[in-house]
Amino acid sequence: VYFSTKELEQLGTKKKDLMMEYEEKQRDIVCKAMVVAASYVPVLERASMTLSELDVLASFAYVAAYSSNGYCRPEMTDGEEDGLGIEVSYSSTERCDSSLWFSKHNISFLVNTFQLTGARHPCVELQDDMNFIANDFNLVFGASSFLLVTGPNMGGKSTYIRSLGAIITLAQIGSFVPCTSAKINIVDHILARVGAGDAQDRGISTFMAEMLEASSILRTSTKRSLIIIDELGRGTSTFDGFGLAKAISEHVVQKIGCMTVFATHFHELTALEEQEASVTNCHVSAHSDKQNGLTFLYEVRPGPCLESFGIQVAEMANMPSNIITDAKRKAKQLENFD
Repeated sequence: VYFSTKELEQLGTKKKDLMMEYEEKQRDIVCKAMVVAASYVPVLERASMTLSELDVLASFAYVAAYSSNGYCRPEMTDGEEDGLGIEVSYSSTERCDSSLWFSKHNISFLVNTFQLTGARHPCVELQDDMNFIANDFNLVFGASSFLLVTGPNMGGKSTYIRSLGAIITLAQIGSFVPCTSAKINIVDHILARVGAGDAQDRGISTFMAEMLEASSILRTSTKRSLIIIDELGRGTSTFDGFGLAKAISEHVVQKIGCMTVFATHFHELTALEEQEASVTNCHVSAHSDKQNGLTFLYEVRPGPCLESFGIQVAEMANMPSNIITDAKRKAKQLENFD
């Protein structure tokens, strides 16, 4: 404004004073409103926590009541004082059924155990057009606590061992579980090394990430832990990978002694069952013939699987026939060399 009068200047000054007074009173009102609102914070926080817990419990109840395949209430046990630390010994002929062994020797104390019948993966079974094949787990401390899982590529090994981790997690947070029946011992850690991936932003390769996770598991686990390992050592050479997988398996069995499920394509590891009483072999079954090719059955059965059916899986992926022929010939040469 370049030209003004005294009357306009007075009006301008009065307006500024009124605006300052308005803003000051507005700040006072905001402060008072915040003080009043803050007094309700503890109540709102408690209400939020209560509603959150109610939401979770309602979700648990809904899943347990309306699951198409049925959930069961797990029987939770704690073998901290009664089962852990007790050393047992038995012959290889008695290893096949640990529960019969304990009964035969009149041992009735509570032992650290995972006995799951009809176990399913809670997420995988929800996929469209999915006819999920349920399987069992029977891990008993000192008798069959290290489960070595072999089987073909795409046969369901990873889903099988991951389902155990998901079920134990659900049970320990208070949910029913996707099983026909379940007896579960409380664990202090669920430690998983599954999948494959690098961290380019940190300069970590796939194999390095695998080793970092495995190292962390070995440092953290106790006798009361659950370890889940999927195809350890696949990110490096066959000999180095097998050496690491065998050494880590033996360390877990001999030094840690916790419940472990270990999926692998290193068939030589299955010999651990003859060396360590707590190691049990099982495999994910598949059927292969010249007419129908490879058929996955997804059933977990006792004993090892000494084939990975990698070439058959490549054939299912429409790999060129000349590649398949050369692969079979080379695999045969290597088998004869061994």
